[in-house]
Amino acid sequence: MRSWIALAAITLAGSAGCASQPLPTQPSPVAMIPTRQVAIEAETGTGDGDVRQRSRASGGLTLHLAPGERHQWIFAISGESSRYAVSVTYANGQEGPNELMTLSIDGVTMRSWMNRDSGDAIEGWNLFVTDPAGASTLAFGTHMLAIESSGGDGCVEIDRIVLTPE
Repeated sequence: MRSWIALAAITLAGSAGCASQPLPTQPSPVAMIPTRQVAIEAETGTGDGDVRQRSRASGGLTLHLAPGERHQWIFAISGESSRYAVSVTYANGQEGPNELMTLSIDGVTMRSWMNRDSGDAIEGWNLFVTDPAGASTLAFGTHMLAIESSGGDGCVEIDRIVLTPE
């Protein structure tokens, strides 16, 4: 008889430990798709500019923009809404005054900046520099990014644009 009472006491003590834990009142949160870096090759997209071959460019090609020319790209954000830092990699030979670059996302100007020389007038067109071009909070879906060149000695060659989650 004593062993039965001891067994009952152990069983009740064991269930009391589980019963003291509150049950969740809310469902577990849904896992979101993580945000990812978006890389855009400049020779894609639509608008102004000429495609040029450059052996050191990320895809072997660049987009040559003259003053007053504008090029745009459509890209998709597949994860949750996140803030993205934008950077532009380009070449600019040292031949004269630099160009003013303006980058916009979904029609909103993110940043305007004077580009830099990436090297001399010959080799500079195959050497690349990267500049920050602003940041934007982007939601799931498609967006349009545009770059416009103005002023300067007449040209800049865009290699790629990268959007990196902050």
